[in-house]
Amino acid sequence: MAKPEIKMSLKYRLLFYFGGFAFAALSYIVGVWAYGLESASWGDILLYESLMKNLGYSLTSHWPSLTVWVFVCVVIAAVIGYLFDREVYYRLRAEERANIDGVTEIYNHRHFQERLEAEIERAERYGRTVSLILLDLDYFKLFNDNWGHQQGDKALKWFAGICKQSIRNMDVLARYGGEEFVVILPETGFTAALEVAERIRQSAEKMSAPEFGKNSRITASAGVATFPDHAKSKHSLILCADAALYSAKQRGRNRSMIYDESCSMLHHISTNHVGALLASEDFSALEALATVIDGRDKYTRGHSRSVMEISLAIGEKAGMSEEELETLKSASLLHDLGKSGTPEEVLDKKTLDGSERMQIENHPYLGSQILRRVQEMSSILPGVRHHHERYDGKGYPSGLAGNDIPLIARIIAIADSYDAMTNHRPYRDAMSHEEAVAELKKCSGKQFDPELVEMFLGMISESKGKAA
Repeated sequence: MAKPEIKMSLKYRLLFYFGGFAFAALSYIVGVWAYGLESASWGDILLYESLMKNLGYSLTSHWPSLTVWVFVCVVIAAVIGYLFDREVYYRLRAEERANIDGVTEIYNHRHFQERLEAEIERAERYGRTVSLILLDLDYFKLFNDNWGHQQGDKALKWFAGICKQSIRNMDVLARYGGEEFVVILPETGFTAALEVAERIRQSAEKMSAPEFGKNSRITASAGVATFPDHAKSKHSLILCADAALYSAKQRGRNRSMIYDESCSMLHHISTNHVGALLASEDFSALEALATVIDGRDKYTRGHSRSVMEISLAIGEKAGMSEEELETLKSASLLHDLGKSGTPEEVLDKKTLDGSERMQIENHPYLGSQILRRVQEMSSILPGVRHHHERYDGKGYPSGLAGNDIPLIARIIAIADSYDAMTNHRPYRDAMSHEEAVAELKKCSGKQFDPELVEMFLGMISESKGKAA
């Protein structure tokens, strides 16, 4: 990774000097001409004619004053050039500090996000590929605890050096956060990217013992994903690489993996992956996150999108504004966000004990706590938090009843239940459409808002009538 040039080149310095000389000569000539005009205005026409006919002689006859004037102008130009040079220097140093991680002296997370977006736009425009490698040092917390944070910082900088030696000049290496590193590889497929990841991993494993001692060996795990093979947007590409990394960790660490459908999509809600996605204005990022959440449970694949489509249909029927529909769209897509913190074995169980049921019922609250950290998501928080409230007040997590339940939550509750009923779950087989409709009618006024149920059933009848 090349650092920015922070000194003005010789040609630009010479340009300032030449500019000073040219200004001195030109201004002196203009001065002589102006003096001649002023003499003519006083009636001294002969002096004016003499100056204009023999301008060269006029300049050489005043060479001492001309030399002094040229010297003054060149010095002024040199000072201006120096000030400009300092301005460029400090501006580039400021940019460098803003883009460079202080510990590892490689690019930071902010610059990585900017470069990845630019590389994906370029790849999309010209039909090329971009690969991403996400690397994580194994058991690094234990390393820090045993050897101290000063040694930990030394290890981070050392690993950054290993990475730099293993990539091309056109590749972008950055510290993603903590002990995570990321490499952007333009115009590189996933097979070649895997080779780079393995080269970094093997170098770290081989060289760590001589550097830190046999008892403090450092290894790394890596996840590889490629645009557009695995993902169609920046955020989903990061998620895919992170899923591959997590899968490598789950399979024993100190290995590299390419993303595929088998990669576990479990993500720790405390990481900045989820926060970055939620804060993004790109709706495809939320879709990618919803896919991650659904992917953790084999019975709910595509559930979030279905709930979103049904919710939007009900919202339009209810006469919601465009702004309200946008909020409903995001809230319904992320209504199960809290399940990212629920163990997979609990999600897959047919029967639950008391503590496991509490974990399931806690997911709306947990989802709202995740959203609370992201200012951009505050408007959808009520829908995520309260979509399991009941109209009769017997729901969770807050026991709200009737119209005290936010409208978007009441809509999501119907869409969520209908889609869940008409699809297979671990604890029961899928219901038919008629059975699900009967259940909605039965629970109208108890679990669901009766007006919205009537609206939804009317909407279904209308769509069936049009189809017929």
